[in-house]
Amino acid sequence: MKTFSHALEAKSLSVVTALLRAIPRSASLSIGESLGWLVYKLNIRTEVTRDNLKYAFPDLDEKGIERIVKSCYRHFGALLAEFARLPKLAPESLDRLVDVEGWDVLDQVVAGGKGGIVVSGHIGNWELMGAAAAVKGYPVAYVVTTQRNKQVELMMDRMRESTGVQIIKRRDAIKGVLKALKENTLIAILSDQDTHEAGVFVEYFGRLASTPKGAAMFSHRTGAPIIFAESYRQGKGPLKVVNKLLDLSNLPADADAAIEEITRRFTKHLEEAVRRHPEQWFWMHRRWKTSPPS
Repeated sequence: MKTFSHALEAKSLSVVTALLRAIPRSASLSIGESLGWLVYKLNIRTEVTRDNLKYAFPDLDEKGIERIVKSCYRHFGALLAEFARLPKLAPESLDRLVDVEGWDVLDQVVAGGKGGIVVSGHIGNWELMGAAAAVKGYPVAYVVTTQRNKQVELMMDRMRESTGVQIIKRRDAIKGVLKALKENTLIAILSDQDTHEAGVFVEYFGRLASTPKGAAMFSHRTGAPIIFAESYRQGKGPLKVVNKLLDLSNLPADADAAIEEITRRFTKHLEEAVRRHPEQWFWMHRRWKTSPPS
């Protein structure tokens, strides 16, 4: 039964993505937003979204919270449409779709020869952000989690790879990332989801949250610099991307303490980005699910 449902899910996704690629971008994004609105009306994870927002923005009234919730679902519907269109991404269309501040930061890191860790979160459109760098000619690899539906996972990987992005599975991350860094690759890691007891607990919106420590660990171990990359949608205009080098000076001598401090620093940057564009972050996730050890 699971095999049939996975095949049906993959086929449905294939049909939807083919449609979203075949029509003009504006129509594709409108359909994506409508799909997001439908998910909102079906109350899929809306309570989680509201609870997270109420905690993060205690001064907002119910109308303010609901406005962000609605915008958030529309945003992620549009993101799905843009993800489906990745295979159409070409150098000549980059300036129309992506406005990047900080290409020189990537140039500086690549010139250093140690590779680099690009840290971001589920905000804006991280898929388009990384794909744009790959299409531009930068060596880019994503660290991605495996999906329960292997057919869907294969489709997603192929769409990413169509832009020149390399794929490193999280289960193979240690070997894959170290090898890619030796090859002077920019490793993109999303570091804003609950990682249970395996994470390091740092403050996020005033509350300790289990946070992935892989980005900090790889940087500390290899000396690779970290770029904090922020992306956000600008209405119907191009996606805005801002690349900044993370300050790695004055770290503790102890390795574990240094990794925690690095994680704290990039998480602070992420929180600032989310506060600027709260409707574009993935509030549907139970970010504070794991309690810190007593």
